[in-house]
Amino acid sequence: MDAKAAVAVGAAGVAVGAVGLVARSLVREKREEADGDGRHPQGWKAVTVLGDPAAFAANGYPEPLRRLESVLELRVDPAPGNKGFEVHARLRDGADVKAAVGKDDPEQALREALRDAKELFETGEVLSATPRPHGHRPSTPLGTVVDKAEDKAKGEGVL
Repeated sequence: MDAKAAVAVGAAGVAVGAVGLVARSLVREKREEADGDGRHPQGWKAVTVLGDPAAFAANGYPEPLRRLESVLELRVDPAPGNKGFEVHARLRDGADVKAAVGKDDPEQALREALRDAKELFETGEVLSATPRPHGHRPSTPLGTVVDKAEDKAKGEGVL
């Protein structure tokens, strides 16, 4: 591939990344206005877990939730259609959340803990995109955009 083609491919990759970031911000704005995707008025977050609810809390909650248990209110309810169960969690009012969470955004830490607990219960491990199983990959403009999106994705989005 000659230099002009390489520059054209790189420019196209950057353009695609920029369009993706703009689209993501537009979707986020739309999502915040949509019903069902916004913040719960009482602060509850929930995930649906496939399995037996008795096994979920048999020996204490999974480790990601156990780390935050002192600052959380937790509730386990049956899922609609007998398809597992729902784990609802919210941060307790007046709890020292920053000390327990250790992050700037306690809401994001709660979302991560719920997702990780679900993955741990259902699969036996917390799934991760990094480190990559196929080894190190050279840094590219589009790859950098994808890496940043992967890093941020765990604590955001609809649960």
